[in-house]
Amino acid sequence: MNILFVSDTYYPHVNGVYYFVCRIGPILRKRGHNVAVIAPAESSRFTKKVIDSIDVFGMPSIPILIYPKVRIPLPFFLRRRIRHLLSSFRPDVIHVQDHFRLSREVIAAGKHLGIPIVATNHFMPENLTAFLPSKRWRQLAESKMWCGFSKVYNQVSLVTTPTETAARLIRPRLNVDVLAVSSGIDLEQFRPSGEARDIRRKYRIPPGPTLLFVGRLDPEKKLEQVLKAVALAGRLTAFTLVVVGRGARSSALRSLSKQLGIEHRVVFTGFVPEADLPCLYQVSRCFIIASVAELLSLATLQALASGLPVIAANAGALGELVQDNVNGFLFDPGDITTMSDRIVRLMTDDRLCRQMSRMSLTIAPTHDLRRSADIFESIYEGESTNWDLLVEP
Repeated sequence: MNILFVSDTYYPHVNGVYYFVCRIGPILRKRGHNVAVIAPAESSRFTKKVIDSIDVFGMPSIPILIYPKVRIPLPFFLRRRIRHLLSSFRPDVIHVQDHFRLSREVIAAGKHLGIPIVATNHFMPENLTAFLPSKRWRQLAESKMWCGFSKVYNQVSLVTTPTETAARLIRPRLNVDVLAVSSGIDLEQFRPSGEARDIRRKYRIPPGPTLLFVGRLDPEKKLEQVLKAVALAGRLTAFTLVVVGRGARSSALRSLSKQLGIEHRVVFTGFVPEADLPCLYQVSRCFIIASVAELLSLATLQALASGLPVIAANAGALGELVQDNVNGFLFDPGDITTMSDRIVRLMTDDRLCRQMSRMSLTIAPTHDLRRSADIFESIYEGESTNWDLLVEP
């Protein structure tokens, strides 16, 4: 069958949507399906590229001034181009990944042509409003965003989202079925293998226990809290915090580590090629995340697949991935003292660390990418209208 993914953000702007499509798309192709993507082009011209073995049709676009990595499609002839593309590709199903301009236009055109449409929600307003200066502005913006979300997603046949926590968040806002389906992870890619001998030298990570964070260095990730917890924990035990990623708060976080007197125990790697990520997980003792706006957290899944205990804020969907005192620790958002205590415990208790590591490895398979592909394939083929049956183990 012909499967068309639609997203208002895509490569080279890498995020959860891109990683979902670029991983599940090739699996569907190997199973005999024809897969393509519509996304904003990297220029003001229509483009067609092959990315990750998938045809990507780029609609003419311009960058957003306040966030130039994100582009918005130009309105001129947009509807005509979409209808022409749908007529030529002839999708059997359309799978949209957000509710913004491009997705809205594709949904309208798809409904006109009678094409089944499925949507996945990766959206939390907090990820977009964290930059706003006041709580009231954030609340007003989030309310408006949720209204736009509901208006668009109520037009599709089925909505999926990566976790049951995320599903509970949006069910009251929609009149269509909402199904929790993990975005999935390639377990083989992150399975511990002991092949990371050179990674410490490459990123100048000193010997000894390592605490790892992977993700965008943006306000909603709350890395300032992690640095403060590291400063407290560093008084009791020696370890290194490795921060993998880049973002708007990169310079401020480096400055804060100096102010806290911990620059000697914090390594900022900046951007890391995907091939190096498994090795960085392998040389780490545990993973930490303080974000309160996670619908899944791919980085946390990668940590579980790598056999790492996880220290996480008890917020968003992190409580589904981390079982307190089982495969890691949960702390109340903003509780720096407890976060620091949990760091010390995992850095100093080898037996506890090994025990939690084993439990992480048992939880990770429930998010196997191939299992997620099986579920989406069944949805596309319309094998069942009792959606809950599709996700039973």
